Amino acid sequence: MGTETTGGAVARHLHELRDWLDAAGFTATVETPRGGMPYVRVGNRHAPVLCEKIRIDRYRPDGDALWFFYSWGDPICPARETGRAAQEITNVLGNR
Repeated sequence: MGTETTGGAVARHLHELRDWLDAAGFTATVETPRGGMPYVRVGNRHAPVLCEKIRIDRYRPDGDALWFFYSWGDPICPARETGRAAQEITNVLGNR
């Protein structure tokens, strides 16, 4: 059994986050711009103006572990804590 690549881990975490956010009643899609890094576009179904792009990057203070980040650069939590990330994001975008 091989080791998961960083790109594979990023894709898996983003798809897991999309599923958590969708289950919480938010719109969520994984998007990959041409030549760019993938992210989750998430929005409040009841207030579409409340939306955000969530990306994954390495977080140096945590030993370069993969973390979720808001588009403005603030860290959310480690990417392995998908449920926690979904809760934080839904709190920011409004709980339905």
